[in-house]
Amino acid sequence: MPTILWNRRWALDLNRHLLAGDKFPYGLQWGDPHVEGIRYYWNRCFTARRSSGHLCRVVSNYIRPYVNKGSIALEIGFGGGRWTEFLLAAREIVLVELDPEFFVYVSKRFPEHLSRFRFYQTSGYELDGVEGSSIDSAFSFGTFLHIEISGIEGYLTSLERVLRPGGTAVLHHSDTSKPYFKNISMERREAFTNMNCSTMQRLIAERRFEIVDHNRTLLRHSAIVVIRRRAD
Repeated sequence: MPTILWNRRWALDLNRHLLAGDKFPYGLQWGDPHVEGIRYYWNRCFTARRSSGHLCRVVSNYIRPYVNKGSIALEIGFGGGRWTEFLLAAREIVLVELDPEFFVYVSKRFPEHLSRFRFYQTSGYELDGVEGSSIDSAFSFGTFLHIEISGIEGYLTSLERVLRPGGTAVLHHSDTSKPYFKNISMERREAFTNMNCSTMQRLIAERRFEIVDHNRTLLRHSAIVVIRRRAD
């Protein structure tokens, strides 16, 4: 199961991307949320660069309904800004990363929005530098796939503190009960958290959250859960 040390690899991966001079923004190698319609089905069937699922629907169903010009958003594990781009509608965005190299990369990618960014380098699974009850909506895609279950618990506890009552979090997590995991190598499987939907729901139920939506079908190897911070 991936650890904090294992997740330090993403900074090295970013450096390789920059040294290779790849023209596409870092992160799109795992799928482009802009791709939809015929282009999506073509990529899915005929190209080597296949995403985990219909990512444009993540934007339409799980970002746009929860982010608006009056909100303060938070993103855990923003990486190269693949999803940050769609959070720019928010008044302010708190960007959380383990690897500070991504702060520099995203600052250069979105220079016109820097005044609305707040960067926070987590030591791992915590949001201690984020003010309590200050966040309207949180989002994380790709991160909870690759952290220990204890890390997911740590982030859920932190989100319980930083989300305002009524605030929402959209969290993407692995589901190793899916057929996808029967057809991959053990080495690749070990890169994913051994998580499933029932376990995720149990962890959520132990905290002051209610589940708004739990989509198990949109993505091949994972699920998306929307939770709301209860007032009590």
